[in-house]
Amino acid sequence: MLQNTPTVYLSRLASPSLQRFLQSNGFQLNSLDVPGVYPEISTHADILLCQLGLWEKAQIFHGDPEKLARNYPGNIRYNAVCTGKYFIHNLQYTDPDLLAAAETKAAADSAILTKIHVKQGYTRCSLLPVDDRSFITSDAGIAKTLADHDTDVLLIHPGHIHLPGFDYGFIGGTGGGLPLSGRRLLVVNGNIETHPDHKKIATFLEDRDIDLYYSKDSPLMDIGSILVDAAPKPLQQPAQD
Repeated sequence: MLQNTPTVYLSRLASPSLQRFLQSNGFQLNSLDVPGVYPEISTHADILLCQLGLWEKAQIFHGDPEKLARNYPGNIRYNAVCTGKYFIHNLQYTDPDLLAAAETKAAADSAILTKIHVKQGYTRCSLLPVDDRSFITSDAGIAKTLADHDTDVLLIHPGHIHLPGFDYGFIGGTGGGLPLSGRRLLVVNGNIETHPDHKKIATFLEDRDIDLYYSKDSPLMDIGSILVDAAPKPLQQPAQD
């Protein structure tokens, strides 16, 4: 049990056993409905929220739903990956307030934030951060871009992940990293053993001293990421003039 009560943002479609696991370990669960975007992603936290930092330093930036449009690229303003070291997104469409908040957070943590532009606008859906410089993705374009930086990337086979309304979902949208009683834990919605690269994923995590939890009682499903606010106060949308 954590001393503070962190909040986990995830879709209400998440596996019941995953939700029970999180609640039993002291996490407060929060789901949301994002107005204006197409229904298949309206419960996805990473469409409206962005996690800034990882583990114990994680904070949530709350986006403005009125800035979102139904379809791409109007619905990707906040779908970025932000570790303490990197901010990764299609920077052509990044919300300026989000980028400013990421830079402010990095400065507060005495970190230098490197901005990386990728073509894939659904960046958080496609890219699962493992630690400050380690990532898992099935997007070859993202992997190639990150290879030009000080990163370790596990490139996995595409597909094998459910996403209602689509042919398949993406690894980033299945999970997220949580601090748990002094450990670092990657939680995944659904049975990751059904993915052909599950052993590679497990080894990649083990090599970085990160534990893995997944719910075997449901299919591996993209639910719009699992985001955590481990800080006392979340980062709010800046006031507009």
